[in-house]
Amino acid sequence: MKRVKKILARLLAATMITIMLIGCGATENTVVTINNEKISESLYRIYLWTTQQEFESLTPNIWDMELEGKKTEDVAKERALDSIKLSVAAKQRAKELGIQLSREEKSSIKDKSKEIIQNRPELVKELGFKQRDVEEFLSYGSLIEKVIQRISESYMPNEDEISAEMELIRSDYEKVTVKHVLIGNKDEQGDDLPADKMEAAQLLAEEILQKALAGEDVAELAKKYSEDPGSKDSGGEYTFGRGRMVPEFEEASFTGEVGKVYPKLVETSYGYHIIKIENHELGSEDQIKEDSRERIKQRFAANELTELSEAMKVEKTEAYNNIHIIRSDTPNAAESQAIEPSTEILVPESENE
Repeated sequence: MKRVKKILARLLAATMITIMLIGCGATENTVVTINNEKISESLYRIYLWTTQQEFESLTPNIWDMELEGKKTEDVAKERALDSIKLSVAAKQRAKELGIQLSREEKSSIKDKSKEIIQNRPELVKELGFKQRDVEEFLSYGSLIEKVIQRISESYMPNEDEISAEMELIRSDYEKVTVKHVLIGNKDEQGDDLPADKMEAAQLLAEEILQKALAGEDVAELAKKYSEDPGSKDSGGEYTFGRGRMVPEFEEASFTGEVGKVYPKLVETSYGYHIIKIENHELGSEDQIKEDSRERIKQRFAANELTELSEAMKVEKTEAYNNIHIIRSDTPNAAESQAIEPSTEILVPESENE
Protein backbone atom coordinates (compact mmCIF):
# COMPACT_ATOMS: atom_id res chain seq x y z
CA MET A 1 0.00 0.00 0.00
CA LYS A 2 2.85 2.40 0.78
CA ARG A 3 4.16 1.84 -2.74
CA VAL A 4 0.75 2.83 -4.12
CA LYS A 5 0.82 6.06 -2.13
CA LYS A 6 4.26 6.90 -3.40
CA ILE A 7 3.19 6.16 -6.98
CA LEU A 8 0.08 8.33 -6.57
CA ALA A 9 2.11 11.10 -5.04
CA ARG A 10 4.54 11.07 -7.94
CA LEU A 11 1.79 11.04 -10.55
CA LEU A 12 -0.28 13.79 -8.95
CA ALA A 13 2.54 16.28 -8.36
CA ALA A 14 2.61 18.57 -11.36
CA THR A 15 5.50 20.58 -9.98
CA MET A 16 7.72 17.52 -10.25
CA ILE A 17 7.66 17.88 -14.01
CA THR A 18 10.17 20.72 -13.88
CA ILE A 19 12.62 18.39 -12.21
CA MET A 20 11.86 15.53 -14.50
CA LEU A 21 12.68 17.52 -17.58
CA ILE A 22 16.31 17.81 -16.50
CA GLY A 23 18.87 15.18 -17.38
CA CYS A 24 16.58 12.89 -19.35
CA GLY A 25 17.42 11.86 -22.87
CA ALA A 26 14.43 11.17 -25.12
CA THR A 27 13.68 9.30 -28.34
CA GLU A 28 10.58 7.97 -30.07
CA ASN A 29 11.53 4.35 -29.29
CA THR A 30 8.87 2.18 -27.67
CA VAL A 31 10.42 0.83 -24.49
CA VAL A 32 7.45 -1.13 -23.18
CA THR A 33 3.95 -2.13 -24.22
CA ILE A 34 1.33 -2.44 -21.49
CA ASN A 35 -1.99 -4.00 -22.51
CA ASN A 36 -1.30 -2.92 -26.10
CA GLU A 37 -0.49 0.65 -25.01
CA LYS A 38 2.92 1.67 -26.32
CA ILE A 39 5.09 3.73 -23.97
CA SER A 40 7.80 5.86 -25.59
CA GLU A 41 11.26 6.25 -24.14
CA SER A 42 10.72 9.95 -23.48
CA LEU A 43 7.53 9.29 -21.50
CA TYR A 44 9.14 6.40 -19.60
CA ARG A 45 12.08 8.61 -18.66
CA ILE A 46 9.73 11.11 -17.03
CA TYR A 47 8.51 8.37 -14.70
CA LEU A 48 12.06 7.08 -14.20
CA TRP A 49 13.35 10.53 -13.30
CA THR A 50 10.65 10.89 -10.64
CA THR A 51 11.71 7.58 -9.15
CA GLN A 52 15.35 8.63 -9.32
CA GLN A 53 14.62 11.75 -7.25
CA GLU A 54 12.94 9.62 -4.60
CA PHE A 55 15.83 7.16 -4.45
CA GLU A 56 18.54 9.83 -4.36
CA SER A 57 16.81 11.55 -1.45
CA LEU A 58 17.68 8.47 0.63
CA THR A 59 21.44 8.56 0.21
CA PRO A 60 23.87 10.12 -2.31
CA ASN A 61 25.54 6.81 -3.21
CA ILE A 62 22.29 4.91 -3.71
CA TRP A 63 23.28 3.76 -7.20
CA ASP A 64 26.35 1.93 -5.87
CA MET A 65 24.15 -0.20 -3.60
CA GLU A 66 21.79 -3.12 -3.99
CA LEU A 67 18.12 -3.24 -3.01
CA GLU A 68 16.06 -6.38 -2.71
CA GLY A 69 19.07 -8.34 -3.96
CA LYS A 70 19.16 -6.36 -7.22
CA LYS A 71 21.09 -3.41 -8.57
CA THR A 72 19.42 -0.21 -7.40
CA GLU A 73 19.08 0.97 -10.98
CA ASP A 74 17.07 -2.14 -11.90
CA VAL A 75 14.78 -1.64 -8.89
CA ALA A 76 14.24 2.00 -9.88
CA LYS A 77 13.38 0.99 -13.43
CA GLU A 78 10.83 -1.50 -12.16
CA ARG A 79 9.31 1.09 -9.81
CA ALA A 80 8.96 3.50 -12.73
CA LEU A 81 7.31 0.71 -14.70
CA ASP A 82 4.89 0.14 -11.81
CA SER A 83 3.92 3.80 -12.02
CA ILE A 84 3.21 3.51 -15.73
CA LYS A 85 1.21 0.32 -15.22
CA LEU A 86 -0.93 2.17 -12.70
CA SER A 87 -1.42 4.97 -15.23
CA VAL A 88 -2.52 2.58 -17.96
CA ALA A 89 -4.81 0.78 -15.52
CA ALA A 90 -6.42 4.10 -14.62
CA LYS A 91 -6.90 4.92 -18.29
CA GLN A 92 -8.53 1.54 -18.89
CA ARG A 93 -10.77 1.82 -15.82
CA ALA A 94 -11.72 5.38 -16.77
CA LYS A 95 -12.94 4.14 -20.13
CA GLU A 96 -15.04 1.44 -18.43
CA LEU A 97 -16.53 3.98 -16.02
CA GLY A 98 -17.14 6.58 -18.69
CA ILE A 99 -14.72 9.02 -17.09
CA GLN A 100 -13.15 11.66 -19.33
CA LEU A 101 -11.15 14.79 -18.80
CA SER A 102 -13.24 17.89 -19.35
CA ARG A 103 -12.42 20.48 -21.97
CA GLU A 104 -11.30 22.81 -19.19
CA GLU A 105 -9.03 20.13 -17.67
CA LYS A 106 -7.45 19.38 -21.03
CA SER A 107 -6.90 23.06 -21.66
CA SER A 108 -5.29 23.47 -18.24
CA ILE A 109 -2.97 20.52 -18.87
CA LYS A 110 -2.04 21.91 -22.26
CA ASP A 111 -1.26 25.34 -20.81
CA LYS A 112 0.76 23.86 -17.96
CA SER A 113 2.73 21.67 -20.35
CA LYS A 114 3.41 24.60 -22.65
CA GLU A 115 4.61 26.67 -19.71
CA ILE A 116 7.02 23.91 -18.66
CA ILE A 117 8.42 23.61 -22.15
CA GLN A 118 8.80 27.38 -22.52
CA ASN A 119 10.50 27.77 -19.15
CA ARG A 120 13.28 25.33 -20.13
CA PRO A 121 13.92 26.04 -23.84
CA GLU A 122 17.63 25.13 -23.85
CA LEU A 123 17.14 21.88 -21.97
CA VAL A 124 14.05 20.90 -23.94
CA LYS A 125 15.90 21.50 -27.20
CA GLU A 126 18.93 19.56 -26.02
CA LEU A 127 16.99 16.62 -24.61
CA GLY A 128 14.31 16.35 -27.28
CA PHE A 129 11.23 16.44 -25.10
CA LYS A 130 7.92 17.13 -26.73
CA GLN A 131 5.02 18.98 -25.22
CA ARG A 132 2.82 15.97 -25.87
CA ASP A 133 4.99 13.87 -23.49
CA VAL A 134 4.32 16.29 -20.66
CA GLU A 135 0.64 16.49 -21.57
CA GLU A 136 0.34 12.72 -21.53
CA PHE A 137 2.04 12.47 -18.16
CA LEU A 138 -0.24 15.09 -16.61
CA SER A 139 -3.31 13.53 -18.21
CA TYR A 140 -2.49 10.18 -16.66
CA GLY A 141 -2.18 11.85 -13.26
CA SER A 142 -5.56 13.56 -13.61
CA LEU A 143 -7.23 10.31 -14.68
CA ILE A 144 -5.83 8.46 -11.68
CA GLU A 145 -7.26 11.10 -9.38
CA LYS A 146 -10.69 10.96 -11.01
CA VAL A 147 -10.79 7.15 -11.11
CA ILE A 148 -9.74 6.85 -7.47
CA GLN A 149 -12.50 9.28 -6.51
CA ARG A 150 -15.16 7.44 -8.54
CA ILE A 151 -14.23 3.99 -7.20
CA SER A 152 -14.10 5.28 -3.64
CA GLU A 153 -17.69 6.47 -3.94
CA SER A 154 -18.81 2.86 -4.41
CA TYR A 155 -17.51 1.71 -1.03
CA MET A 156 -18.99 2.53 2.36
CA PRO A 157 -16.91 1.50 5.39
CA ASN A 158 -18.69 -0.02 8.39
CA GLU A 159 -18.54 1.49 11.87
CA ASP A 160 -15.88 -0.94 13.09
CA GLU A 161 -13.57 0.02 10.23
CA ILE A 162 -14.14 3.70 10.88
CA SER A 163 -13.56 3.36 14.63
CA ALA A 164 -10.28 1.51 14.08
CA GLU A 165 -9.10 4.13 11.60
CA MET A 166 -10.03 6.94 13.96
CA GLU A 167 -7.80 5.48 16.64
CA LEU A 168 -4.93 5.26 14.17
CA ILE A 169 -5.12 8.88 13.08
CA ARG A 170 -6.46 10.59 16.20
CA SER A 171 -3.06 11.88 17.32
CA ASP A 172 -2.62 13.65 13.96
CA TYR A 173 -5.34 16.09 14.98
CA GLU A 174 -3.87 17.01 18.35
CA LYS A 175 -2.11 20.30 18.79
CA VAL A 176 -0.79 22.24 21.73
CA THR A 177 0.13 25.83 22.45
CA VAL A 178 3.05 26.32 24.83
CA LYS A 179 5.29 29.08 26.04
CA HIS A 180 8.87 28.19 26.80
CA VAL A 181 12.25 29.53 27.82
CA LEU A 182 15.39 28.00 26.31
CA ILE A 183 18.78 28.14 27.97
CA GLY A 184 21.17 26.82 25.35
CA ASN A 185 23.86 24.19 25.84
CA LYS A 186 25.89 24.95 22.70
CA ASP A 187 28.47 27.59 21.82
CA GLU A 188 28.41 29.76 18.69
CA GLN A 189 30.03 26.97 16.67
CA GLY A 190 27.37 24.49 17.72
CA ASP A 191 29.65 22.52 20.03
CA ASP A 192 28.71 21.51 23.58
CA LEU A 193 29.55 24.08 26.20
CA PRO A 194 32.54 23.28 28.43
CA ALA A 195 31.65 21.65 31.74
CA ASP A 196 31.72 24.82 33.84
CA LYS A 197 29.49 26.76 31.44
CA MET A 198 27.17 23.78 31.05
CA GLU A 199 26.72 23.65 34.79
CA ALA A 200 26.03 27.40 34.88
CA ALA A 201 23.44 27.04 32.12
CA GLN A 202 21.66 24.28 34.01
CA LEU A 203 21.67 26.28 37.25
CA LEU A 204 20.19 29.29 35.45
CA ALA A 205 17.53 27.11 33.88
CA GLU A 206 16.64 25.65 37.28
CA GLU A 207 16.35 29.16 38.69
CA ILE A 208 14.00 30.23 35.89
CA LEU A 209 11.95 27.05 36.34
CA GLN A 210 11.43 27.90 40.01
CA LYS A 211 10.35 31.44 39.07
CA ALA A 212 7.84 30.03 36.59
CA LEU A 213 6.52 27.47 39.09
CA ALA A 214 6.10 30.30 41.60
CA GLY A 215 3.80 32.08 39.19
CA GLU A 216 6.01 34.49 37.24
CA ASP A 217 4.87 35.16 33.67
CA VAL A 218 6.62 32.68 31.37
CA ALA A 219 6.24 35.06 28.42
CA GLU A 220 8.15 37.76 30.29
CA LEU A 221 10.76 35.23 31.42
CA ALA A 222 11.19 34.16 27.78
CA LYS A 223 11.70 37.75 26.63
CA LYS A 224 14.31 38.25 29.32
CA TYR A 225 16.20 34.96 29.31
CA SER A 226 15.34 32.76 26.32
CA GLU A 227 18.01 31.93 23.76
CA ASP A 228 15.49 30.71 21.17
CA PRO A 229 15.47 33.37 18.42
CA GLY A 230 12.36 31.83 16.85
CA SER A 231 10.10 32.52 19.82
CA LYS A 232 11.87 34.90 22.23
CA ASP A 233 10.18 38.06 21.00
CA SER A 234 6.72 36.45 21.04
CA GLY A 235 7.06 35.35 24.64
CA GLY A 236 8.35 31.87 23.79
CA GLU A 237 5.08 30.77 22.22
CA TYR A 238 4.64 27.89 19.78
CA THR A 239 1.55 26.06 18.51
CA PHE A 240 2.26 22.68 16.92
CA GLY A 241 1.03 19.16 16.29
CA ARG A 242 2.60 15.76 16.80
CA GLY A 243 5.91 15.09 15.12
CA ARG A 244 6.94 18.73 14.78
CA MET A 245 9.33 19.14 17.72
CA VAL A 246 12.21 17.14 19.15
CA PRO A 247 10.85 14.14 21.14
CA GLU A 248 11.62 15.39 24.64
CA PHE A 249 9.97 18.77 23.99
CA GLU A 250 6.94 17.12 22.37
CA GLU A 251 6.49 14.60 25.19
CA ALA A 252 6.44 17.28 27.89
CA SER A 253 4.15 19.54 25.86
CA PHE A 254 1.54 16.87 25.15
CA THR A 255 1.58 15.21 28.57
CA GLY A 256 1.80 18.31 30.74
CA GLU A 257 -1.25 19.75 32.45
CA VAL A 258 -2.94 22.64 30.66
CA GLY A 259 -2.47 25.97 32.41
CA LYS A 260 0.53 24.80 34.37
CA VAL A 261 4.30 24.83 34.04
CA TYR A 262 5.85 21.43 33.36
CA PRO A 263 7.38 20.55 36.76
CA LYS A 264 10.83 19.56 35.49
CA LEU A 265 13.49 20.98 33.20
CA VAL A 266 13.20 19.45 29.75
CA GLU A 267 16.60 18.76 28.25
CA THR A 268 16.96 18.45 24.48
CA SER A 269 19.80 18.74 22.01
CA TYR A 270 19.17 22.51 22.05
CA GLY A 271 19.53 22.96 25.78
CA TYR A 272 17.26 23.29 28.83
CA HIS A 273 13.59 24.22 28.41
CA ILE A 274 11.07 25.62 30.85
CA ILE A 275 7.64 24.87 29.39
CA LYS A 276 4.15 26.07 30.23
CA ILE A 277 1.23 24.34 28.50
CA GLU A 278 -1.30 26.97 27.46
CA ASN A 279 -3.76 24.86 25.46
CA HIS A 280 -4.22 21.27 24.27
CA GLU A 281 -6.74 20.56 21.51
CA LEU A 282 -7.73 16.99 20.61
CA GLY A 283 -9.44 17.79 17.33
CA SER A 284 -13.05 17.56 16.23
CA GLU A 285 -14.54 14.05 16.54
CA ASP A 286 -16.77 14.72 13.55
CA GLN A 287 -13.79 15.77 11.44
CA ILE A 288 -11.71 12.77 12.51
CA LYS A 289 -14.59 10.44 11.70
CA GLU A 290 -15.22 11.99 8.28
CA ASP A 291 -11.53 11.92 7.39
CA SER A 292 -11.27 8.30 8.56
CA ARG A 293 -14.16 7.34 6.31
CA GLU A 294 -12.56 9.04 3.33
CA ARG A 295 -9.15 7.45 3.99
CA ILE A 296 -10.69 3.98 4.04
CA LYS A 297 -12.66 4.62 0.86
CA GLN A 298 -9.66 5.95 -1.02
CA ARG A 299 -7.51 3.08 0.21
CA PHE A 300 -10.13 0.66 -1.11
CA ALA A 301 -10.07 2.42 -4.47
CA ALA A 302 -6.28 2.47 -4.60
CA ASN A 303 -6.14 -1.25 -3.86
CA GLU A 304 -8.60 -2.01 -6.65
CA LEU A 305 -6.61 0.07 -9.13
CA THR A 306 -3.35 -1.55 -8.01
CA GLU A 307 -4.76 -5.04 -8.48
CA LEU A 308 -5.82 -4.07 -11.99
CA SER A 309 -2.36 -2.67 -12.76
CA GLU A 310 -0.66 -5.84 -11.50
CA ALA A 311 -2.70 -7.87 -13.99
CA MET A 312 -1.50 -5.79 -16.95
CA LYS A 313 0.33 -7.61 -19.74
CA VAL A 314 3.82 -6.11 -20.00
CA GLU A 315 6.15 -6.52 -22.97
CA LYS A 316 9.58 -4.91 -22.67
CA THR A 317 11.67 -4.08 -25.73
CA GLU A 318 15.43 -3.97 -26.17
CA ALA A 319 15.21 -0.19 -25.76
CA TYR A 320 14.05 -0.76 -22.17
CA ASN A 321 17.16 -2.79 -21.42
CA ASN A 322 19.38 -0.04 -22.82
CA ILE A 323 17.99 2.70 -20.57
CA HIS A 324 20.18 3.67 -17.64
CA ILE A 325 19.91 6.12 -14.78
CA ILE A 326 21.59 9.46 -15.45
CA ARG A 327 23.71 9.73 -12.33
CA SER A 328 23.48 12.84 -10.15
CA ASP A 329 27.15 13.62 -10.77
CA THR A 330 26.36 14.54 -14.39
CA PRO A 331 26.00 18.29 -15.15
CA ASN A 332 22.28 18.33 -15.87
CA ALA A 333 21.40 16.07 -12.97
CA ALA A 334 23.49 18.19 -10.62
CA GLU A 335 21.52 21.24 -11.69
CA SER A 336 18.29 19.45 -10.81
CA GLN A 337 19.33 19.09 -7.20
CA ALA A 338 18.74 22.83 -6.73
CA ILE A 339 15.02 22.33 -7.33
CA GLU A 340 12.96 20.99 -4.47
CA PRO A 341 10.13 18.62 -5.45
CA SER A 342 6.65 19.34 -4.13
CA THR A 343 4.20 16.47 -3.84
CA GLU A 344 0.73 15.87 -2.48
CA ILE A 345 -0.07 12.36 -1.25
CA LEU A 346 -3.54 11.36 -2.34
CA VAL A 347 -3.87 8.44 0.08
CA PRO A 348 -2.67 9.31 3.61
CA GLU A 349 -0.23 7.12 5.50
CA SER A 350 -1.73 4.60 7.92
CA GLU A 351 0.11 2.95 10.79
CA ASN A 352 -1.25 -0.51 10.06
CA GLU A 353 -0.01 -0.71 6.48
